[in-house]
Amino acid sequence: MSADRYAAERRQGELIAAGQEHVWGWSGPAGELRASRRARFLIDQAELGPGIRCLELGCGTGEFTTRLAASGCELVAVDLSEATAAVARDRVGDSAEVIVGNIETGEGLEGREFDAVVGVSVLHHVDVHSCLETIVPLVRPGGRLAFTEPNRLNPQVWAERHLEPLRRLRHVLPHETAFRARELRSIFEHHGLDVDVAEPFDFLHHVTPARLVRPVQRLERVLERTPLREIAGSVRIAARRPRA
Repeated sequence: MSADRYAAERRQGELIAAGQEHVWGWSGPAGELRASRRARFLIDQAELGPGIRCLELGCGTGEFTTRLAASGCELVAVDLSEATAAVARDRVGDSAEVIVGNIETGEGLEGREFDAVVGVSVLHHVDVHSCLETIVPLVRPGGRLAFTEPNRLNPQVWAERHLEPLRRLRHVLPHETAFRARELRSIFEHHGLDVDVAEPFDFLHHVTPARLVRPVQRLERVLERTPLREIAGSVRIAARRPRA
């Protein structure tokens, strides 16, 4: 039931806000690079900059909110968890508006319109169809959407969702899913969006030691030209709402 999922997400938010943010893997040399890659993809594909009204879904503690706000866009960041939203609000100051809301029901987002909607690792937490039914109408015609999500074909992602000890260790909630790139494309197209990019990416694991980051990057460039690209750690998607 939705109420159970929402309650689980709020409890998870309290855990993260209490000092478990490291489980998201954005710290350390490799984690920082992974975060930078995702932020750059969102900024480039959503064409963020001054005068662009952007909505960030599932902002958590604001790791990506600060990066997105640096583009100069007019940023609204929303999260279901009051605990993580409070951390994000302290983190970003006046550079973005951080609100508590529900991206499946639209609670907290009533009457708003955006030029872009973005998010990192958020759609796999929600009923993606309900989310898009609510969010797409908030995007102006011609507006853009960009997301990165875990790849269902990646061995670690698969294990985190099927092996209970690893799921608990990685703080993965029972309802969390993952996507294949072609599946995510199909979902976005079902909701009337024109998809520009839908592909697997990123073989760099967040625990990679600093001395191995460059060798792994070189290996990535090779793997991305082979069928093994399908098992990369994440998928990314960029789409547009058609003009009337």
